[in-house]
Amino acid sequence: MPVIQCDIREGRTQAQKQALARGIAQVAHEAIGSPPEYVYVLIRETPGSQHFHGGEFLPDYRAEG
Repeated sequence: MPVIQCDIREGRTQAQKQALARGIAQVAHEAIGSPPEYVYVLIRETPGSQHFHGGEFLPDYRAEG
């Protein structure tokens, strides 16, 4: 059973996180042949202030539009 972990900024909807997990499971299936229902996806959410890029913290996630 593949275990795939995702660290993302807080702010996505449950529907977005579910779509992410399903997409990851499908890609794992295509890449290594694991049935999607056997792929375990763990999504950890933290505030933007805990994510750094180039020494600067990222703002909180906000949906576009």
